[in-house]
Amino acid sequence: MVTDAVPEAYRAYLRLPEDIQASGAADPDSGAVLVTGATGFLGSALVSELMAERPDRHVYCLVRPEPGPPEKRLRLALTEMELWTDDWADRVHAIAGDLSLPAAGVSPPDAELLRNDISLIYHSGAFVNLAFPFEQVQAANVGGTVEMLRLAGTGRPKRMCHVSTLSTIDINSRNGEELDDPAPLGAFAAMTTGYTRSKWIAERLVEQASVRGLDVRTLRLGALAGHSRTGVSNPNDYAWLVVCACLEIGAVPLMRAPTSWLPVDLVARASITLTALPSPQYRPYQVLPAGQVTYADIFSWLRRAGYHLPAMGFAQWRERLRQQADRGSRAVQAIASVIPKAGLPGEAQADLHSPRTEALLTAHGGAAPRLTEPTFQAFLATGRRRKEIPPPTTQGLP
Repeated sequence: MVTDAVPEAYRAYLRLPEDIQASGAADPDSGAVLVTGATGFLGSALVSELMAERPDRHVYCLVRPEPGPPEKRLRLALTEMELWTDDWADRVHAIAGDLSLPAAGVSPPDAELLRNDISLIYHSGAFVNLAFPFEQVQAANVGGTVEMLRLAGTGRPKRMCHVSTLSTIDINSRNGEELDDPAPLGAFAAMTTGYTRSKWIAERLVEQASVRGLDVRTLRLGALAGHSRTGVSNPNDYAWLVVCACLEIGAVPLMRAPTSWLPVDLVARASITLTALPSPQYRPYQVLPAGQVTYADIFSWLRRAGYHLPAMGFAQWRERLRQQADRGSRAVQAIASVIPKAGLPGEAQADLHSPRTEALLTAHGGAAPRLTEPTFQAFLATGRRRKEIPPPTTQGLP
């Protein structure tokens, strides 16, 4: 592993501890499942899709012990996502823990249960805050990955699916619109936030674990849109916040920036499909839309839903956004604080595809996920029902 281009301050994090070794061949279908980040947007969708696939299977969820009892917090989070059903009560369990702590903060009795009962780990938990430096996110994002790899190599052999981000890759490693699949990691110097640096390092650690014989997978994901069945959107998602901000300030920008937005449940389903595939060698998967959607498409869908917002040049729209930030909602304030001067992130990107990952998904249970206008309309309908966005100005267009 080449570390010369990584600053000295980060190099110690790139070494996987020697005690992490494979304990045998994993049979991922033989035992229970552990999901980290289960109270988050993707993690909750993973729990739901896992229960739909195998209703008889037990799913354990690592949940921070405070505030409130972990079991109650888990149920509240899944209920808020409109996913919880009482039928899960005896099969979906909360385990108190914290990815930022040694041994993931799990008690000795619970650690013994996880070592012996779990055969599959979905590690989707992470501290996601693009404003925080590496030092504030590394314990959860790097240390937490180390602890999940350690768990995977102790007791019953386990397969581990590590959830990463497309932000770690070299976006220029492609032939036209087809990304190398998998694409190599980008230069560490190109990782401009503490979060992307932590995920870049975590991928390196998972790669080392694969060399030692552990059964590991990495899924690189983009932006997560709402749930296609419930219509519930991620309140912290950038693209959804842009939509909410546009509705509040009464205007949309003229732009065709693409987005990697995909419905979270379709991504969860794709993650389960890809994790189940045999993989003789470690090769990360990249889940990209099967047909990219641009912000211009989204704004067109808004107009057809009855939201007739005037379009204006990006600089003028940005200025209007910033003028209303002080008295605006959380969405307006959030977007105004991070909006760049020249356009929304990704405006210069091509309509990228990951051919290998798309082909595998098509061959094993369905097409690669995509966002459609009817699904977006479901997001709007649920957003109105939950009082997250205002009603449309007209009936909408066919």
